[in-house]
Amino acid sequence: MSMRVLDLTEFAAGDSLGEIAGGGTAMTIGVFDGIHRGHQALLEKVLSSGLYPVVISFKRNPKFILRPEIEERDVMGTAQKLRLFERMGIGLTVMIDFSEKFSKLEGKEFVDLLKDRGYLRYLVIGSNFRCGYRHDTDAALIKEMNRAAGISTEVVESVVAGGERISSSRIRAAISAGNLVEAAAFLGRRVEIDFTGLSVTPGSGGVYFDLAAQNRIMPPSGRYLVLLFEGHSPEGIETEIFVDRKGVFIPKPFNALRVEFLDSSQ
Repeated sequence: MSMRVLDLTEFAAGDSLGEIAGGGTAMTIGVFDGIHRGHQALLEKVLSSGLYPVVISFKRNPKFILRPEIEERDVMGTAQKLRLFERMGIGLTVMIDFSEKFSKLEGKEFVDLLKDRGYLRYLVIGSNFRCGYRHDTDAALIKEMNRAAGISTEVVESVVAGGERISSSRIRAAISAGNLVEAAAFLGRRVEIDFTGLSVTPGSGGVYFDLAAQNRIMPPSGRYLVLLFEGHSPEGIETEIFVDRKGVFIPKPFNALRVEFLDSSQ
């Protein structure tokens, strides 16, 4: 069965889980930019719970919206994130379109919404998780609120590599510096660029994908060896691509869906 995707309004307005949740849901919450090894630790607990697995995530990192002066880019686009959630076995993803109005919602109101509409029985969050207006609600308070409602909450410590916790910011820094081997170690899989939703410009002998317009992180300009995936084929084609400060040029074939970087050579 394919994964369902709802926005917050759809989730809040209807009984979207009544017929499929069975004994209740297991949820986790986060931006999940990159779905790195730390994120995977949360998702694996949800998936192994025996309950209907639900992810609450965001179309765009709230940090970038609240602080537009931050010049960081996303590790992955929405389509790539949803594809990985579905591949892992998530049943429903709720994608929140973060706004100024949503930012004023108190943490208790947000958690109560998940309980009331989500048949919540088990919540998994990171130890540094906070939500609500001005981050008024942390993991410890959420656990206390849920205990009173008979809901189990598991707070998971960060996954550490090289003496520091794995984070999307570390992955962005590694990719920007061309340290794709390090970034892949943090991700637990190869660094990938998904071309879904990107503007395309045909050129002589290939096609150009504009990543800068979608605020996506890129390695330094240069030539890279990749596996190129097209159509529904599970097998990648080994080829070279060319990266510049705005996007990616891919030689024939023209129907590329995504690429996985094989090494960091330029």
